[in-house]
Amino acid sequence: MRFWALLSIFISCFVSAPLLAADANIDFGQQKSEEKANKAMSEVQRLSGNIQALKNRVITLNKDLRVMEEALLFPTNTQFSVFVAVEGGQFFTLESVKLKIDDKMVSTHLYSAKQREALNRGGVQKLFMTNLSEGKHEVTAFFTGIGPNGRAYKRAAELTLEKGKASQYLELAITDDRARQEPVFSINQW
Repeated sequence: MRFWALLSIFISCFVSAPLLAADANIDFGQQKSEEKANKAMSEVQRLSGNIQALKNRVITLNKDLRVMEEALLFPTNTQFSVFVAVEGGQFFTLESVKLKIDDKMVSTHLYSAKQREALNRGGVQKLFMTNLSEGKHEVTAFFTGIGPNGRAYKRAAELTLEKGKASQYLELAITDDRARQEPVFSINQW
């Protein structure tokens, strides 16, 4: 019995020791695949950073191009811009605006609920921009919407202006007249 015990100990020490050492040396590709995965991940992160930097450069270039385009198309000495603003908005709900310059219809705009809400909160909308020669011009704006007591409401405002050498800005203003409880439509020069 003692012989068999000694033999089993001898065999287990002699045979299993090299097998354990051999098992530790076998990689099965796990270490290499982890290295490859780490290398691939760092490459993806580097490319992602490069792509983000390119996006930022494209956005900056796009802004610069728009500014240059506006400067070329609308030089400051002939530039003419018209804006729409609403103060109050309690007595009038704006649905559309039509703009005539020198008896020529140049712009129309239908307002969505979100646009009306933005105007009522103090926003200003650029309605029209063009080049306008120096001299006398007549501007007419037509406002359509819902007035007091839910009635359909259509009003016009006119302004004759003298365009000089500098750029010109007009505001189509809709304000509340609380004393008369009705809206007031005007065209103001800035």
